[in-house]
Amino acid sequence: MPKIILVDGTYMFDAGDGTERVACKVWLEKSKANEKHPDGKPWIVLPKGNITNRTYFSLDLFEANNVNGEIEVEIKTSAPRVLGTSGVKASVIKYLDEATAEEYTNLVNGALEAYKAAKGNNKKKKPEDMTVEELEAYIEALKAGKKPAAVVNGPKSFLEMLTDEEYARYTEILAIAQENKANAPRAKRGPLTDEQKAVRALKRTQKEISKAEALLAAMQAGTVADDDEDFIDDDEE
Repeated sequence: MPKIILVDGTYMFDAGDGTERVACKVWLEKSKANEKHPDGKPWIVLPKGNITNRTYFSLDLFEANNVNGEIEVEIKTSAPRVLGTSGVKASVIKYLDEATAEEYTNLVNGALEAYKAAKGNNKKKKPEDMTVEELEAYIEALKAGKKPAAVVNGPKSFLEMLTDEEYARYTEILAIAQENKANAPRAKRGPLTDEQKAVRALKRTQKEISKAEALLAAMQAGTVADDDEDFIDDDEE
């Protein structure tokens, strides 16, 4: 059985087939920052093409369930989900032919509609139904004298609404777009002027302000902002 093993402060992936262990990096998912992880939710990034068919493994899950610094990683039979993918993206359509772009759009929009309907029927989780991470956050909020954020059942992403066949096609289309992008001719760009640099810096600042304001509004309302991104739950990864 494949494992993740903590060796001298480094997470190592052991495929369990006699091959050499591979060191894994830890990636912080900044959009999921919270009191426990102010810099972002931590994930152990597994080697590409590994036997488990997984890309990420929750560091929280490792810390909560490892035995003597080791944890087994279950092999998935479906394609690994991709973090940070949401909605119909113009940056994908740009590199697809008309028929494939239409297929991609229909796949995503159909899944989004099903996702919204499922989210509308979500029910608040009871503590006994929460994951380890959710229960830890719930307890921390109570100890701090705060109202715990609502934790609901239901899908975390529109991608969960796709069948295995649809998801396989979805990832295939993304790969086509990525390949077409890589093979597309690149326009030569000269150095930016001071004015262009200032405009770009202003756009970045405005984007950060908008994100922070949205997060603040969600926190004041006692809810968690839902950005429709595909994040793998601890009980899945």
